[in-house]
Amino acid sequence: MNVRPRPGRLAFAVVAFYAIIYGFALTPRAAGGRSRAWKPPTLPWPFDRHPKPRPPADSGAPPLQPLPGVPFAAIPPLPESLVPIEGQLVRPETREWLYIVVHHSAGAHGNAAEFDKYHREEKGWEHGLGYHFVVGNGNGSPVGAVEVGGRWIEQLQGAHAGAKATKYNQHGIGICVVGNYQEVEFPEEVYPGLRDLVVWLAKRYSITPDRILPHGEVRGEPTECPGKNFPLERLREDVRQALK
Repeated sequence: MNVRPRPGRLAFAVVAFYAIIYGFALTPRAAGGRSRAWKPPTLPWPFDRHPKPRPPADSGAPPLQPLPGVPFAAIPPLPESLVPIEGQLVRPETREWLYIVVHHSAGAHGNAAEFDKYHREEKGWEHGLGYHFVVGNGNGSPVGAVEVGGRWIEQLQGAHAGAKATKYNQHGIGICVVGNYQEVEFPEEVYPGLRDLVVWLAKRYSITPDRILPHGEVRGEPTECPGKNFPLERLREDVRQALK
């Protein structure tokens, strides 16, 4: 026998169906706002209006490249001695580097932190350490190790060449080796770290050996820096060979 559905049951089923499908829409609104259960649709980054920061690059990703229009060479491979400072050394450069200016600290002991404090407190330099890099001699920092200064990380001009040497501060990479090489011989164990750094920078910025300069040549005032025992010609020859 056929049983005709009752109108009341049919109406209840229809209401229940729509309640399930549109339940969120039927939820009472919170005072002064949207429905309690309603959430605005979100699109996956980077298409939403408030993009999330980009995730850090994998360790195997290529290094950051300079801004467009800055004429630098391809990033050379890092020698083993420079691998520990890779994240600080390879920068998205915004300054045109044309020279490398070498210095000695004129003292037997020191490191980047000590020089930074001296430059801030005694010389009053807002950005502290005037050099871009410091190479240790084992007295205050590991022998031959390269320390990276804040001016390199921020791509700021140096304060190492002297007040009269404007272009060498603006476009010269300042490297200081701890020690007094007017008075003592340059330690052989320090040289590889200095050489690796200078060769890498020369390759990266196409800096020829004749633009690797001693402080005394650019300062505009008499100075013995980096000292008569500093291996400048040896350094230039190593760069010459590396650039072939």
